[in-house]
Amino acid sequence: MCRRAWISILLPATLLAAPVGVGAQTMEEVLNGLFLFSSGGDPLFLAGSAGVAATAAHGDHFIPAETESNGALLGVFTSAISGNIANFPLSSTVSSETFRFVGGVPTPTSNSFGPIFSERAQTLGRGRFDVGFSYSSIRFNELRGTSMDDLQLNFVHQNTDFPNCGTIFGGDCSLSGFPLWEHDVIELGLDLRIDAEIYAFNATFGVLDWLDIGIAVPVVSLAIDGASRARIIPSQVDEPAHFFGGTQASPTLEATTTTSGSTSGIGDVAARTKVRFLDGEVTDLAMLGEVRLPTGRVEDFLGAGEASVRGLFIGSATLGDFSPHVNFGYVHRRGDLQSSSVQLAAGFDQRLSDWSTFVIDLLGDFKTENSLSFPGPLTFDPPIVRTVERANIPNVRDDTLDAAIGMKVQTSGGVVLWGNALVSLNEGGMRSDVIATFGVQYSSR
Repeated sequence: MCRRAWISILLPATLLAAPVGVGAQTMEEVLNGLFLFSSGGDPLFLAGSAGVAATAAHGDHFIPAETESNGALLGVFTSAISGNIANFPLSSTVSSETFRFVGGVPTPTSNSFGPIFSERAQTLGRGRFDVGFSYSSIRFNELRGTSMDDLQLNFVHQNTDFPNCGTIFGGDCSLSGFPLWEHDVIELGLDLRIDAEIYAFNATFGVLDWLDIGIAVPVVSLAIDGASRARIIPSQVDEPAHFFGGTQASPTLEATTTTSGSTSGIGDVAARTKVRFLDGEVTDLAMLGEVRLPTGRVEDFLGAGEASVRGLFIGSATLGDFSPHVNFGYVHRRGDLQSSSVQLAAGFDQRLSDWSTFVIDLLGDFKTENSLSFPGPLTFDPPIVRTVERANIPNVRDDTLDAAIGMKVQTSGGVVLWGNALVSLNEGGMRSDVIATFGVQYSSR
């Protein structure tokens, strides 16, 4: 591949890898901006209540630091974004023809150019290398099946029990819903747009005929734009304790805000090793080990913040021009808001001609536990019993099931160009309906 071509590929992503400038907002701060309705305050801080002597103590009764359930609502958003970026599938370790050396002569072990996001068991062969670059464009448009432009959240009041509270207000302040102002709720509607571009560089080297080592380095560009509309539903209409602005006599109970920001940088780098332990005339078997290092900035949602380890069993076959493959593995992820998972992939690549291959895969990631859960409905204690739903987003499993459909073509110079559409087949997690990925790959001969 010519030097100028590689420079044209590497230069844009190298520039993207530069961190945000000093003093710039992090993406976590940009997201929190959707819940800021006063300057200099915490999310959900009520400057109106805090600015009036009679209600000054009520200004911070909804902020996440004071209300555990509110913090959980915000935590799901931050973890869903970073988890999707950190765990985005990287391209196959071997993306072109494979060979073994017989009597010093390279002999093909595959007739096609292989899968795109899954793995086949063949290895490159001693002394050969494979390098590539891919570009993916993502627009997240649903969170657990709920449109990102119509998210509804309800933030509840903290329990304000304190010494002598019962004496002052004449009741049991340990109960949720007493004093009466604890029934106040902030209803918030979100219109959120999250776009990501992932530039991934990968390289694989054949140490032995049966052993490959490789690395994949993603560079991520992330942009967040959003608007929020908040409304306080007061329990005391005449003299409300909570308001965004104004006074108790003339309170402002509604507020809107917008936020936007972007960042770029290196994501979580993956180091890989593949060992082929069966080299048959038709069937090959191998194991892949992968470690994703926490190199992406957590505060910008570019990484998971914890290392993950994946072990993958790979089986593939060569039946003329038809090459089916199956993958089964386990990913161990650490962290309170990252769940380990079982991964499955099954599909085939079909050689259409000497220079083209059609690829289709079914990719599944099934969580061992659902770590991202919205708080359940809050039911207030007697004497006023009622239930408040926290969100219009269901508490369902974040398993993902996708179809990957792609095509690979080889140029006269030996470079393989490929394109793929990753189509969402279920509603788990934060999803994009379709993710387009384009790549270029070159293998030594």
